[in-house]
Amino acid sequence: MRLPEMGSRFFLVESHLLMTRPWLIVFIAWLGWVFDIMDSALFNFAKVPMLTEMLGGEAAYKAQGKLIEGSIQTWFIVGWAIGGLVFGYLADRWGRSKTMSLTILLYCFFTGLTALCQTPEQLTVVRFLTGLGIGGEWAAGAALVAEAVLDKHRPLAAAFLQTAAAVGPWMAALANLALKSLPWQYLFLVGVAPAFIVVLVRIHVKDGERVQRERVANPLRVLFSDRKLAFRALLVVVVIGTVGIAGAGNAAYWLPNLIKDASTGLTDEMVRERTSYAVLIQHIGTLAGVFFFPFIARQFGRRIAIGGGFVLAFVVFWFGLQSKLGYGSLLIYAPAVAFAAIGVTAVYGLYFPELFPSKVRATGAGLGYNTARILQSPLPWLTGIMMGTDKNNPGYGLALAALAYVIGLVILPWAPETKDKPLPA
Repeated sequence: MRLPEMGSRFFLVESHLLMTRPWLIVFIAWLGWVFDIMDSALFNFAKVPMLTEMLGGEAAYKAQGKLIEGSIQTWFIVGWAIGGLVFGYLADRWGRSKTMSLTILLYCFFTGLTALCQTPEQLTVVRFLTGLGIGGEWAAGAALVAEAVLDKHRPLAAAFLQTAAAVGPWMAALANLALKSLPWQYLFLVGVAPAFIVVLVRIHVKDGERVQRERVANPLRVLFSDRKLAFRALLVVVVIGTVGIAGAGNAAYWLPNLIKDASTGLTDEMVRERTSYAVLIQHIGTLAGVFFFPFIARQFGRRIAIGGGFVLAFVVFWFGLQSKLGYGSLLIYAPAVAFAAIGVTAVYGLYFPELFPSKVRATGAGLGYNTARILQSPLPWLTGIMMGTDKNNPGYGLALAALAYVIGLVILPWAPETKDKPLPA
């Protein structure tokens, strides 16, 4: 082959790689989200048999199990929030790639450590530490993806990223099915596997030139010295984030309990099997929603997409969860909840980074989104109390989340519209 031909072929290959590199970054960030959501979902599957064993039997679990589950989830969400705040700040100081690698290692290690827990108190501490890593990974990944792709492609990138909300639970459900005859500890060993992503991150993901050039020593000071940015972080992102997280998180966390309540008389193995199938079906709705709402955001605007999602989620929560649902009804209802409540959060990964310039993008989005997690963290605990008290209709506790959507709709008119606008420089 002649040298000019070799040079031409090399140029074509390099051009192709340059064109696809942003989507390689999106794919790696997506893998990180898939596995952090999978690690969260593994606990949802294991929590009932785990606490039944730790508390000393079925009777003890019925007496206080749901209250303890709610408390553990509250501390997990607080850890998620603190992780998002701290690592969002560090992502603007250290860089997205380095921070993302550290957070993935953090949540993998503590997910694996969950298998060694022997008391609810140990579980609470380990889940809090797992949440630190999971929350930090979102803040770094959202900023990284927003800066990697062209403005016109960001709605598609946001939709693709949020498919992790379906794929992660599917992977956890398949692991639960495969290990249904084994002790719950084996589930958490699966959660160690995502550590290999760190190798991909360190090799293929580099911060953009602007991010490297514009790193600042104190992103928080820059953020709060600008009234407009502070307003966006502390009001718009916090309130909208709180509403979306409250609905999406509560629906996913308590579904295994609703399945168990609808499966009286069945063996533990059969309940685990039913739960796995229900989660697989539930997140068909998630997958549809995470493409639908970013499409609406692209066509009609971010506020219309978020507002429409809030209205639909309110209707589904409020009217569907006021009556006791059997297993067959849950298989229909769960994907409807996921479509609205989880689907609308796909707009967040698109919208929140658009509100802040690059030098405080991870800090601003992370501060708002994870402060929102702290504000809604008591909700699982309150839901656990209601589900434990109302034996005839345990699903009614989930209707608490419906009230949050009203608050979101009141605040939404103050949210800036960013449709067809470039990322702030």
